Amino acid sequence: MQGQLVVDGVTVHVEGQGDETILMIHGWPDDRRLWDAQVDAMSQSYRCVRFSFSRGRSARGRTLDNVAAMFAQTVQMVSPGKPVVLMLNDWGCVYGYQFAMRYPELVARIIGVGIGGSSQSSFRDSLDWASRIKLAIYRLRLSMADKSRSDAQRISSHLNCPYAISWFNDHPARRAALPFKLRCPMLYIYGRRRPFQFHTRNFENAVQSRAGSKVMAFRSGHWVMREQPDAFNDAVMGWLKAPAESIEQYAN
Repeated sequence: MQGQLVVDGVTVHVEGQGDETILMIHGWPDDRRLWDAQVDAMSQSYRCVRFSFSRGRSARGRTLDNVAAMFAQTVQMVSPGKPVVLMLNDWGCVYGYQFAMRYPELVARIIGVGIGGSSQSSFRDSLDWASRIKLAIYRLRLSMADKSRSDAQRISSHLNCPYAISWFNDHPARRAALPFKLRCPMLYIYGRRRPFQFHTRNFENAVQSRAGSKVMAFRSGHWVMREQPDAFNDAVMGWLKAPAESIEQYAN
């Protein structure tokens, strides 16, 4: 399948060819263009599926269950009978991990960028006092921002942590979240040059301990795939092409 289709009011773009499908889910305030360099590099070997989901009515009023169901419907339409690779960034990690928890039969592997599967409490407890003060300042700046979306985007893109609020407030996306449990091989990538890391050391260790899984740190900020696209693409495709015997599926 090539071209476009509409799933639950969202326009889904399908590009490339290959036996495996990569479902690319962006974060806020990005859109599907976040993955342009990845589609250019990977579409010769993989079917790349992406959409813009964080703007307008496509994202308004949706619960985690609604979003996961939309992802499931997309996978069933673009890759019938075969699970896909998830490639996730920022808020896309939050929603993508929850999709994988709810529909494990539809997910073969996960590539998570920048946000780990740590719980709110474990992440908060892992912060030192300096990080807590910095986050408090960022929260204050966001709360003082103009109510317009453009102003919020400008500030959040500078701070690289608009999602920080969800880790400290009783955010709806956190109230409904299932505890994250790694059930399939995972590649976790993050940039070292960020104000904060949104994962814990325990999460890193959990990923590293799984056969076929890996953690990689880049000398970049929040948007690794944009700041170091060639290195990012090489790392992802190298991991995806690892020998099949090194990949272990986890049913429990």
